[in-house]
Amino acid sequence: MKIGAWIHESGLSLAEQIPAAKHSGLQSIRSYSLEYSQRAAPLLAKHHMSLLAGMYIDSEALAADWRSQVRLDELAAIHALGVDLEGICVGNELRQGGDHPDDKRFTARLSFGLANVIDTYRRWMDERGLDTPLTYAMEGIVFDPDGTFHEWVWPLIDALDIVSVNLYPMGVPEWHGWGAFEESKKFLTDPQVRATRLDQMETQLRRVLQQLEAADKPLLLSETGFPSAVGYHLETESLVVPENDNASYAAVMSQFMGLIQQANLDYAGRLKALYFYEWRDNLYHSKIWNVEQSPIHVAFGLCDRFGTPKFDLQEMVANIE
Repeated sequence: MKIGAWIHESGLSLAEQIPAAKHSGLQSIRSYSLEYSQRAAPLLAKHHMSLLAGMYIDSEALAADWRSQVRLDELAAIHALGVDLEGICVGNELRQGGDHPDDKRFTARLSFGLANVIDTYRRWMDERGLDTPLTYAMEGIVFDPDGTFHEWVWPLIDALDIVSVNLYPMGVPEWHGWGAFEESKKFLTDPQVRATRLDQMETQLRRVLQQLEAADKPLLLSETGFPSAVGYHLETESLVVPENDNASYAAVMSQFMGLIQQANLDYAGRLKALYFYEWRDNLYHSKIWNVEQSPIHVAFGLCDRFGTPKFDLQEMVANIE
């Protein structure tokens, strides 16, 4: 199982961060756009790291006419990057109805439209002898209340080479508002709260693995992780600075990775890679002040905002290998 992360560029360049990520044991990074991939690719090739390359999809345009989202020139550009590709992620957390948590929907129209885009890409690649895996990063709205994929998601799953899921040990209420820091503190310091949330995540992960075992599809965790903050303060009127508990974060991370490893072992290594969201605390994340009102997004880094790891990342990756 490979370990990677998304690396944002606010404050530190990719040229500074990619060598540090490599030194810490990370093997891959995730991109959400061609432009980012083009900036990262030479550095990844130099440091022998791979890329999960992202392609943007407009959900409303996809629902109206899937052909509008076919970008063969971009697909060709990704294959010309000169870097080892873990896969190409065609879209991320698509929704109809906007980003507000009460409005977002993953519909049958999106599922069928995206399956058509991916089938088109696969035919184009097959004609050129390219075998890069194609995937799509799903969020929790693809599951029914029992944790199984909605029926209309299966045509998309059938089209994918690898099924990717963004999976976190934090329920929806814990993401939003300023009370999220207190919820994060409970997760890190209260054994009962932590056990409940980790059990919920493990149950979902195993349900996904069980379904994909029956379909003979591999899995990729395209986003995962959890905050390290137990509080916050405002450095300026709008700059939210997390107050991290690195010791508790390290202990919970060990437990978190342990349950993922065990589930993967129980399903014969079906989980191929895991990408943390994100490499470094992001004090400028758009979700802090947008409609989602999620200031806890400042605290998801494996490193603090200055790029200092919060725990021994090399040891974590070595234990996985």
